[in-house]
Amino acid sequence: ALLWWPPAAYWTAWAFGAPGKPLTWMTPTVFSFVVGSATLCLAYSLVTIQQALVRWSGDRLIAKLNRQYNMIAQLQGQEYADEFMRLQAQAMIEESEGKPFNVFGREKMLHAAAAAGVRLQPPT
Repeated sequence: ALLWWPPAAYWTAWAFGAPGKPLTWMTPTVFSFVVGSATLCLAYSLVTIQQALVRWSGDRLIAKLNRQYNMIAQLQGQEYADEFMRLQAQAMIEESEGKPFNVFGREKMLHAAAAAGVRLQPPT
């Protein structure tokens, strides 16, 4: 819309220019490019922050599960720890069934579990 509406660019040029000296280089095309670029930069930074938060929370969850696995493997043995982690993953997947978002990669977890030979039964 800014490309085809020159008064918006001219008002901005007049507002940012010195009194009585509007910015002559501020054409509708330049104005729309500046507005579009600023919007893209803002969107990129918001997505980057969101991805960093999701990655951070996922890393915390993995570290917690790793600590649990190591503790159980030391106390009970590796086979018991493997079974416990399988049940823990199954519980996490079942808990996320009602959630509308795939925040921590539920589909990837299911695929990895299937590739490892773990059979997950839906609750009856």
